[in-house]
Amino acid sequence: MAKEYFFLYLVYGLVFVSMGIFASYKKDEEVSHLPLVKSLKYLGVFGITHGLSEWVTMIVIADLYPDLYVYLFIIKQILKAISFVFLIGFGTTLLPKYIRYKSIINKMPILLLTVWGTLFILLMVRNGLHYHLINPQYNTTFLRYFMGLPGGVITSLALRLQGKQMNKRNLDTIVKKYNHLAYIFLIYGLVDGMIVREMDFFPANVINNQAFLQWFGFPIQIIKIMVGISINILLIRVIKTFGWEQKERLQQLQEQKIADEERRKLGLEIHDSIIQSIYAANLKLQCLIDDNKEASYADLLQEIQLDLGNTIKKTREFISTTSLKTVELKDLTNSIVKLVEIFNNNQDIKIDVESEMPELYLRELSTEKSSQIYYVVQEALSNVIKHSKGNRAMVLVKTVGDFLYIKVKDNGVGIQLNSIDSKQQFGLISMKKRAETVGATLSVKNIEQGTEVELIVPWEDSNHVR
Repeated sequence: MAKEYFFLYLVYGLVFVSMGIFASYKKDEEVSHLPLVKSLKYLGVFGITHGLSEWVTMIVIADLYPDLYVYLFIIKQILKAISFVFLIGFGTTLLPKYIRYKSIINKMPILLLTVWGTLFILLMVRNGLHYHLINPQYNTTFLRYFMGLPGGVITSLALRLQGKQMNKRNLDTIVKKYNHLAYIFLIYGLVDGMIVREMDFFPANVINNQAFLQWFGFPIQIIKIMVGISINILLIRVIKTFGWEQKERLQQLQEQKIADEERRKLGLEIHDSIIQSIYAANLKLQCLIDDNKEASYADLLQEIQLDLGNTIKKTREFISTTSLKTVELKDLTNSIVKLVEIFNNNQDIKIDVESEMPELYLRELSTEKSSQIYYVVQEALSNVIKHSKGNRAMVLVKTVGDFLYIKVKDNGVGIQLNSIDSKQQFGLISMKKRAETVGATLSVKNIEQGTEVELIVPWEDSNHVR
């Protein structure tokens, strides 16, 4: 039986190490801003360390180094702990940013590793190196129930939530792949986190490796190998979807090129028709001024009136045909960047712009909303320059779930809402009215040093399907 288990652990370790190497292989983060890309490095470490821990078990089964058994056992537990910590890290970093207390949740992996490592070492110092080998209850309870199981569950939940975000963009094919990967990680969490060696406490005395073998007639390692292979296959299928974002950007560049060409044609048309018409009217006015024959005044005035009327008509036609119904978030951000550049060139307060805009989550804004947002930011920055008495400010623009989040923050003296002057009061009222006009939420508050303005704007409903 030991021979069979040797090969099981060999394959088991190989499956997870290969998954870790594949996940660790550099994906072009400059090209893709999908959250999964940025989190894959954690999954890579998980796969490699988890596979290595199973290979250590394989070495023990083969009895290659019997004198080093206790040290191999310790190495295995350390590798297992690291692997589960990085699995939890993969899940927590993949959770959407709108999740409550996400900053605290992100610290959970290092906290669990610190607690486990401290107790692991203390127990060996007090009871000897053989303690964990003779008494595996601590590692089984902590590593499996409090790290392995939560790691699988959190990862599954994070993938499901990411899928819901994509579902809002009608990316049904990608959503299905994410959901399948979520289900397989949940299965992994339950299998590797719940089915452990038999021990004299619940649930290990009921749900364990020996009971599984009796119930189904084959060892649990076969299920773990199948789960690992499934994760590999589904991960490859999901990563193939990263090409969607690149195609999306190429399409946006093509649309931008077409729009630029249309603007160029529009400029030529304005020059060749409207400006020329106005120029002709100007010449006729000059002729009218220079001409002393009053008999010609009436005819020239009629011609001028006709020219100007045609000019007005053409201008209205151009405005009607070239107005945009919606504007992409990146266009609004570019406008804010240009606004900040103007402010930075004309005053002493240094203003920075930060943006967190995964292409996956970009939605649409009406012209009305984008305009009002722009003027709220403009007013907020004007207040910083006029009243903050600070030397730095920051504008943050990012996508969060179903809304656009904008923050303007300075390091000045703060704002006293009860004692501000009438001009500043008027500016705040104007900002709030603009926010209300587009259904946005505006808040202005003091922070530890300075003032913070937050603007939360819901996206437009979109029927755009890809």
